[in-house]
Amino acid sequence: MKLGRGDLKQLRLPSAGFLALILAGVACYFAAEGYLQETKRLGTATSAQRAEVQARLASANEEEREIKASLQQYQALAARGIVGEEKRLDWVDTVTAIKNERRLFSIGYSIEPQEELDYPGFSRGGGVKFMVSRAKVNMQLLHEEDLLNFIDDLTRRGRSYLSVRSCEVQRESRGAGGTTLAPRLRADCVFDLITIRHDKPA
Repeated sequence: MKLGRGDLKQLRLPSAGFLALILAGVACYFAAEGYLQETKRLGTATSAQRAEVQARLASANEEEREIKASLQQYQALAARGIVGEEKRLDWVDTVTAIKNERRLFSIGYSIEPQEELDYPGFSRGGGVKFMVSRAKVNMQLLHEEDLLNFIDDLTRRGRSYLSVRSCEVQRESRGAGGTTLAPRLRADCVFDLITIRHDKPA
């Protein structure tokens, strides 16, 4: 079948419409492809941002837990009187009370002047100073448990943090009369009495 010039004129408009539809379809395809890629890129960026926010939130929660734990420890130390100025008279009263309650033999002691703590590897900071007074204590004991009880009581009740540097226990010569209540041991101990003091601004 042959198409005449008239037929071609009649097909011109449908052909143009068909071509326009093809071009529109191609344009829609590329537009959709571009939109899909952009959506994927935005999704990836959103996921990365969400992961970063979650990581920051987890870090903030961990810091909050650490701060709360540190605050509780600080409050416990403050309640015991470890924070603030040294309270030597309270320490002396505590030693006397323990001696009487435990019915210990004689206890002698001397306390050196307070100075800033200088332990190896210890670094100060946080707006506080760690102060220490060295106490030398000598005791007469009936048995070793007397010493352990004394240190335990002093640790729990003392108004400073107790750090035991050394304790040397020696056997005493038996007293005259051979009484069973005579001291059998002598202990010479060195304690560090540590307190926490706030740094004052210069």
